[in-house]
Order: sequence, then structure tokens, then C-alpha cells
Amino acid sequence: MNAVLLPLLAMVIYATPSFGGEIYGTIREGERPVGKGVTLEIRSSAQAYQGVTDDFGNYRVVVPETGKCTITVQFKGQSISGEIQSYWSPVRFDWVLEKTGEKYSLKRQ
Repeated sequence: MNAVLLPLLAMVIYATPSFGGEIYGTIREGERPVGKGVTLEIRSSAQAYQGVTDDFGNYRVVVPETGKCTITVQFKGQSISGEIQSYWSPVRFDWVLEKTGEKYSLKRQ
């Protein structure tokens, strides 16, 4: 029995770092939070994960893969994107939506 459990345990321990973690943060428009219901998507090399902000502009998305990702925020009829990184542990990314003319851009805070 121990001969089977030890290799299985070793496989689980070494496989764990390949799993992603949680990406969370706040999205603001200038000095104010964007508010509830702003949708966002975090796209890894494998697939896309959806999220939505709460009353204070906070978001939280579980991304099972690690590596470079793209975040796209849907705000006032525009799709605004930025680059982020998913790690095996939770990571925080706070963003500010800046308006230039009629277009918004996403800046890391």
C-alpha cells in the first residue's frame, strides 16, 4: 500500500505549482470605483474566464493556468485591454480607466 501512496503523493506535490491561482483587484475610473456590474474577461493561453465587479469596483477571477494573460474590461461600450500574469498563488492587479477624448485606456495602478 505504501509503495502506491508514496509515488502518488510525489506526483501531486510536483504537479501543484502548474495550477494557477486567483487574480483580483479594483477597477477605477479616475478617482472613483467603476461600481457594480462591469464585466471583464481574463484570457490565458488555454481559455477565457469571466468576472464582474462589485459595488466598490472589486473583481475576483480564478485562473487555473499560470503565465501571461490578457484582461479585457467592458466599460461604456468599449473593450479595454491590458496584460497581466497569473501565478500559482493569488495576485492583485489594480487598474485605472483613463479617458483621452472619447477612448478609454487601462493603466496599472
